[in-house]
Amino acid sequence: MGTYAANLAGVFRRRQGIAPVYMDAGRFYQATYLTVKMGELLRDVMDVLSGGTGSHVLQLRTPFGGGKTHSLVALLHLARDRAASVGACSELKDIADPGDVQIAVLSGEELDPLSPMRATGVETHTLWGELAAQLGRYELVEQHDLTGSAPGGDVLRQVIGDGPTLILLDEVLIYVEKAMALPRGESTAGRQAMLFVQALTEAISAQPQAAMVYSLQASVGEAVGAEGLLSDLDKLVARVDAKREPVSGDEVLRVVQRRLFAELGDEAIHKEVARSYSDLLRKQLLATAESGDARREAEVTADSLEQRILAAYPLHPELLDLMYHRWGTLPSYQRTRGALQFLAAVVHALWRDGAKSPLIGPGDIDFTDEASRGSFFSQVGERERYTSVLSSDITSDGAGCATVDRALGADSPMIAQLQVGTRVATAIMLYSFGAREGEDRGVLESDLVRSVLVPGLTRNVVISGLHDLREEELYLHYTGRRYRFEPTPNLTKLVRDEASKLNSKEVLTEVRAELEKQLQGSQGVALWPESPGGIADERPLFTVAYLHPDWSEDRDPQSKFVEQVSKGSPRRYRNGLALVLPDKAQFDIARHAIRLRMAAESLLGQARKYNFSTEQVEELRDKAGNARRDGSAAIGAAYGTVAIPTRSRKGDTPYVLEPSDLRTMLAAGRSLHERVVEALSQRVFGSITTAKLVALAGLGPDRKAVACAELVDWFYSYYEFTKLWDKKVIASAIAGAVSSSELGYVVGLTREEEEIVPRDKRQVRFGDRIRADEIDLSDDSAILWHDYARALLQSTTEPAPHTPEAGEPAGTEQRSDPQPTPTGPQGEASGTGAAGAGEPSDSVRVVDIKATIERDGLFRLNQALTWLREQKGPVKIEIGIHAEGEFNRVAFRNGLVEPLEEATEDLDIDVR
Repeated sequence: MGTYAANLAGVFRRRQGIAPVYMDAGRFYQATYLTVKMGELLRDVMDVLSGGTGSHVLQLRTPFGGGKTHSLVALLHLARDRAASVGACSELKDIADPGDVQIAVLSGEELDPLSPMRATGVETHTLWGELAAQLGRYELVEQHDLTGSAPGGDVLRQVIGDGPTLILLDEVLIYVEKAMALPRGESTAGRQAMLFVQALTEAISAQPQAAMVYSLQASVGEAVGAEGLLSDLDKLVARVDAKREPVSGDEVLRVVQRRLFAELGDEAIHKEVARSYSDLLRKQLLATAESGDARREAEVTADSLEQRILAAYPLHPELLDLMYHRWGTLPSYQRTRGALQFLAAVVHALWRDGAKSPLIGPGDIDFTDEASRGSFFSQVGERERYTSVLSSDITSDGAGCATVDRALGADSPMIAQLQVGTRVATAIMLYSFGAREGEDRGVLESDLVRSVLVPGLTRNVVISGLHDLREEELYLHYTGRRYRFEPTPNLTKLVRDEASKLNSKEVLTEVRAELEKQLQGSQGVALWPESPGGIADERPLFTVAYLHPDWSEDRDPQSKFVEQVSKGSPRRYRNGLALVLPDKAQFDIARHAIRLRMAAESLLGQARKYNFSTEQVEELRDKAGNARRDGSAAIGAAYGTVAIPTRSRKGDTPYVLEPSDLRTMLAAGRSLHERVVEALSQRVFGSITTAKLVALAGLGPDRKAVACAELVDWFYSYYEFTKLWDKKVIASAIAGAVSSSELGYVVGLTREEEEIVPRDKRQVRFGDRIRADEIDLSDDSAILWHDYARALLQSTTEPAPHTPEAGEPAGTEQRSDPQPTPTGPQGEASGTGAAGAGEPSDSVRVVDIKATIERDGLFRLNQALTWLREQKGPVKIEIGIHAEGEFNRVAFRNGLVEPLEEATEDLDIDVR
């Protein structure tokens, strides 16, 4: 930034550390846009030094950063190194050449009335001592310098001499004000300095080839309250034409162009860009023009923009306008130097990051760049009050404009790249400082749209983004049809403040409650186990463990949950477990949304305390509702991966954890757990074929029987076994294997020489129908090798003596209950038989049964159909099902439709 703040004394003394662009006359004039007023200043001063007519004393009067010091440096170089100056700027060659010029420079920022000055090799103490030392005539004022008494005009005329002499005074007011605090007899050093300057102007005016140029601030406010001193220095020159302003009006943009860019590129591209912006504005204006006058005005406005872009390229004229006309009213803004410093930071940030914007406009400023941000606040002030505003609403990751960027760019890569929310918010921030004369702060919608439009962006998209920002931004205000940022928060701030009062534990409790609601009704779920012991072991039910949002692999590795129940206690049912891993980013979103919901609901409960209006209450309700929906959606997506241990193909480890990405699965209409189940569907099964069961059981001559409980343990303990949702799958597979004579099954076991033996061979089931719910999976039941089961049944020729069960009277005989008789709707059997009316019949031939069965009767229906299945002879059933309820589509298909399809030969079923 110092590159754009000229140091006159440093250039004069050729001091180390001064930027080369100021030190070298040629480079200085190459980077300088010679404004009209600056050219007049150089011409008038050189005419006087050459013995011509004109004002010998000139005052430069501009605001801070208005080009005063730059103009003094230009005079210094032209007088000291004319050849290099004219070589770099051909416009100077027609200016008079005074030849060798003796030069003196007095800088109020460098000189200190309290400290001696030794830059010339002579120790001096005053302005007049320093002036004489620089001109080589110190002896003429030595006593005046030591006593602090200003010399008179005669002495000063001798100091100046007769040859061409140029005296440059920069920031004189600063020196004089400092000197006012130092007593000098009955006067002060400051008063003596004022007398010296006044006498110097008179002496200069009397010398035919002497000129003096001094700079002053443009206003009392910039003079730091030294109004009297400023007035006195201002009166040193009475003629209006002796007061010069080096830079005015649109010349600022020319200065900026020349100073920032070595060249401006191909003019054909300038024209293409200008025409594109002009056509875009014309199209937008004509779309809303409702009269012939409006259409003509649209054409004129668009043509004007094209010409202004050609003049300002690569800067958007709207950016220069707001800086000159709006920021120019701010006391902190330095017109030329400030524009250079701010735009230099902006250009550098855009160049460094490879920005491809056709122009640099109000919406293209990168406030995430520290230099751009710092320069912005240096020019507009209000750093303390607006830093948090800028961070909250524009630069932070959670800023509302970023939310708008994502929303508007979701369906269009081009719109996403333009970052409409950030573009609009950035422009509003620039317009929030200063104002045109007669206007309030802020920017009208029409002016804002014009300043941020770029090719590829339409007015409708900008308006949409603007309206979204009103909902998302914390400090954005809309007052008097103008948009501006204020350090006073709107209602959103109250919500966020209330949210900050909630501790993490309270919020996390609500997050868990919402997650429990979403998992309600799901079996085999372990929610947020604090340790491996939080996941039950030896439970024949596949367990899905949802790990805590703050879970960390470094702190609690997944292997710990798989392998342990507690320290020193290994997990047995390792093959019945899956771990669902949290997505911390989504949980953060969920926490944020739920925190906002709780805050909004809390504020609604304090409506009387805050005296909310009806509109504010409604807005709070909307915020609570939106946050509730956002939180629910975020929790639904808060787990990104489900990991399941599977058998390793390498010998160095028994298992590997296979991950499945839940984020790739469609979430529409499905709960979190449904997506987890689907992700596991290729690893965990709700059925197993009888062939697979037989193979895994490993029955044969060496292992004739396996206890069912032990079989269940194998399935849930060993990775070689199929992963099953619950043990009912095993029971179904056993029932199927028994029916198909692939396995035998028996209840009632004894142990003989470490072998499993049925207590009663007659209880062996083999090749007959058996229901899954009849299968006992305890230690007292077993599956049998088919040859062993067949042999047991063949060896049963005599009924085994009956042993009474505990509590059964001795002497009774065991007998089977008679099979149930199918009944009609009224509970009576319908059909024909051999017996007479009212007498029992040995056989019944069922002709037809019709019944309407509600949910509670489905179990009995299952019993009846099972009995029918076990009878001999052909059986054909026609079935009609009417069911109403909220069925999960996947479960409906798997549980009802597919079994019916498998049960029919011609697949002729009608599902509506």
